[in-house]
Amino acid sequence: MKRLSLFICITCVLSLLVFGCSDPLIRHKVLTDFFDGVPDLPPLEQLCEDNLGDMFNKYYEERLAEAATGSIEEERIVTASGSSHPPYAEKNCQGCHNFKNKNLLIVPVEQLCETCHVGFVKGKYIHGPVSVRACLACHVPHSSKHKSLLQESVSDICAKCHREERLASQMHKLVIKNNMECVDCHDAHGGSTPYFLK
Repeated sequence: MKRLSLFICITCVLSLLVFGCSDPLIRHKVLTDFFDGVPDLPPLEQLCEDNLGDMFNKYYEERLAEAATGSIEEERIVTASGSSHPPYAEKNCQGCHNFKNKNLLIVPVEQLCETCHVGFVKGKYIHGPVSVRACLACHVPHSSKHKSLLQESVSDICAKCHREERLASQMHKLVIKNNMECVDCHDAHGGSTPYFLK
């Protein structure tokens, strides 16, 4: 009798989790924990469209319109294969987004990255964009054809802003000639030494 009661309780709890849960990601995780052969989740865009409806469509229509006018880069919308942000790859939109908020994010954009990436910037010297929490100056939020979700390749990202003559220009020319990257010597986020030297 105790086994039957336990079975009924477990069945009720699983039923509530599976059928009463409005988040398709949680529902899928619960199902795959207990059952084999559960179908994969649909592609992210389809998952958002099916579960967020009008909010999803309005958000992406605005983003595509902005990309068409050049006010945002199209690469920030288009999925690519170089690197992918784990919440995006896991189809966990709600890790960063709240489509009911005016800014469509769970917190203001300059606070968003630090909800997960806590304390990774250390040292007395902090790179300008990092100091004002402008992560999107170098990175894209979802996926990129470059590693580390960079907007440009590691070789080109620094030149996006740093166009002036380098203090040690001869050394930098030699470094570039030998196919070294800026990040081989400098920490892109900051550090304990001037010029973020490693």
